[in-house]
Amino acid sequence: MKRIIIEFLCRHQDKGFSSKEISQALSLSEEEINYTMLKLGLSDFILEFTKGFARRGGDSKGEKMRIKIEDVTVQGITYYRCLKFD
Repeated sequence: MKRIIIEFLCRHQDKGFSSKEISQALSLSEEEINYTMLKLGLSDFILEFTKGFARRGGDSKGEKMRIKIEDVTVQGITYYRCLKFD
């Protein structure tokens, strides 16, 4: 599910989407989107936190392009968008 959401956001990286908009576009429940985005945020946080403690071998896919999902909350609604880094 995480991969589907990330691919959707990266295909439309010029715009931010709320959980409701993502769920409507992908025909998934809003709760599934919220849970997946929470897990993604926690895994990104842990990865950044532990980056200094352990070195990971890079796989060939990960070295080509890095992707980060940015989130912004406006009037109580969280919007997500994809940021790509070379």
